[in-house]
Amino acid sequence: MDELNREAESAPLIKFFTKLQPLAPAVIELCEAHTYRVKIKKNALLVCPEAVCSECLFFIIKGAVRGFILDDDKDITVWLTDENNLIGNFRNPGIPKMNYKEHMQALEDTELLVLPYDLIDQLYAKFPETNVIGRKLLAIHYHISQERSILSRIPSAEARYKQFKETHPLLHFRVPVKFLASYLGMRIETLSRLRKKSKQENNLIG
Repeated sequence: MDELNREAESAPLIKFFTKLQPLAPAVIELCEAHTYRVKIKKNALLVCPEAVCSECLFFIIKGAVRGFILDDDKDITVWLTDENNLIGNFRNPGIPKMNYKEHMQALEDTELLVLPYDLIDQLYAKFPETNVIGRKLLAIHYHISQERSILSRIPSAEARYKQFKETHPLLHFRVPVKFLASYLGMRIETLSRLRKKSKQENNLIG
């Protein structure tokens, strides 16, 4: 792949990182050399390409993705996200193995940038400024996890749905009802009723 194509492929990620911390040219060059795009069809699972890397993160360029676990064959959606977000199984040095394996599924035809963990390790080792990005990303994901924790503890199904709509005004239209109901901890029938009620209220306001 020529240099111009590599720059174009990694441009969304470089822009995302630059908002967190100015990058040295060498950092940008390393990212351009070791990241690459993949396209995932709707409903397909996301897995790190074994031919290139055994562990990786993904940066969503276009599309929407959900994270889910299986508990006694029950599919439970644990997070939902869309463009300009980093996703994947983030390492936890203190826990070698998680109790539940988290899976990722594309909710739409999705385009992603693959970040091998080898690249991340190189960035941390060679460029101190990338550790600043790491700390800021940790803060972002901690904030997101707080929002999810609070959302799961709201006792009213209607209040949970309202909170999710306010936090993700566009994403909630893109998520199939069964996955959104699972994420919000309610029955599909309940979510359908709340959506219908919300639509009726919006029509009255309009």
